[in-house]
Amino acid sequence: MSAWNIAIIGATGQVGSALVELLQQRSLQDSSLKIENLYLVGSDNSAGEIVRFAGKNLTVIDSTQMDWSECHFAFFVAGAKTSEKYAQVAAESGCVVIDASGYFAQQDHIPLVVPKVNNSVLTEYRNENIIAVASATVCQLLRCVASLTDMELLTNLHATSFIPASLYGKPGVDELAGQSARLLNGMPVDNQLFDKQLAFNLLPVSHEHHDAILGEKSQVDQIRKVLSNYELPVSIESVIVPVFYGVSQAINVSSSLPIELDMARFGEFGVEVQGDNLPTPVTEVSTESEHNLVIKLANLRHSYGHYEQIQFWSVADNIRYLGALMLIETLEILINDYL
Repeated sequence: MSAWNIAIIGATGQVGSALVELLQQRSLQDSSLKIENLYLVGSDNSAGEIVRFAGKNLTVIDSTQMDWSECHFAFFVAGAKTSEKYAQVAAESGCVVIDASGYFAQQDHIPLVVPKVNNSVLTEYRNENIIAVASATVCQLLRCVASLTDMELLTNLHATSFIPASLYGKPGVDELAGQSARLLNGMPVDNQLFDKQLAFNLLPVSHEHHDAILGEKSQVDQIRKVLSNYELPVSIESVIVPVFYGVSQAINVSSSLPIELDMARFGEFGVEVQGDNLPTPVTEVSTESEHNLVIKLANLRHSYGHYEQIQFWSVADNIRYLGALMLIETLEILINDYL
């Protein structure tokens, strides 16, 4: 049994903090993920902060001072600009980078993974010593679909994603909270992060949006790359909603054969089917609850008169589940099956 040196870049952000918490829990539960040293890396603004891990006080290191050769693995959760600047430096130092920024998602020689959906691409990690994890919305969609039907039989996918403010990090949460407070007190709002007022409003994402995480083209390309089906018809809609945490999706899936609603595989993919009590991001998603390390799926049915089509609604925690847990599961699969 090996013990690993792991770095988290973006350690004081929302996903980074969740990674610290979940790594501590998983390292106690899973013998494949014993941690020798955990390096917390941040910008000059967060360098010097103290974070508790496994009974120790860890000091956040400035990214410019990090010696990447000391690490076996590094989680990059600080955004595309940071990944562009440091990920290849870390990889060339012998550290395996697991990146969540979207920066590497469409690069030909970088494997793009949704853990438990296309694990076999992890055999390619040595191409550049970099693994890209698909965006939160793509992970949520494909893990649900994989639990329901044979991916090779898909003929069409349509997804409408309802995006919380926290997908934009702490600045998104702060702006929604500030706008809400000002409006409730009869004061005008300022828009700094979002193009228009988000509080008590809906912001449709343009199909021309080029964001690596929310852009229609980026999501479609990621889905097709994960499925190795570059001709699959996929349509994506995204709406930013005045919700702090939790991605919600309304999905329509078509197959070349009738789809049998077999519930046996849900647990394998981290999906929990709800009954009549339909999940919502406010009632079901909490960054504190262990119970929410699953995707809540509900309203599952065949499209009226079409047994080759299914529709469903799902909700997932975008910080702990779609953010931190997808990265940790990728590392666990890599260690257990491909090292």
